Amino acid sequence: MGRGVTIHLEVFLPFRGRRTWRGEEEVPAGTTAGALPGLLGLDLPELAVLVGGRHVADETPLTPGDEVIVIPRSEGG
Repeated sequence: MGRGVTIHLEVFLPFRGRRTWRGEEEVPAGTTAGALPGLLGLDLPELAVLVGGRHVADETPLTPGDEVIVIPRSEGG
C-alpha cells in the first residue's frame, strides 16, 4: 500500500463521542468502501457506505477527495 488517502467523511451514528460526525479522515491507500466501517471501529451490523451520494460495491476503492457517508441501512422497503 502507498500513502494515505484523505476523504471527506460523515458518520450518522455514534462515533467519536458524537451522534453525527463530519470531517476529513485519512485512510490507508487501497481502502475499500466495505472495509471502511471496520477501519473506523464501527463494527455494527447493517451499515451502508455511500460515496458521492450513491451506494457502491464493497470492493470500490476510496480515492482522494471522495465524499463518503456511513449510515445504518434502512429497514423495510
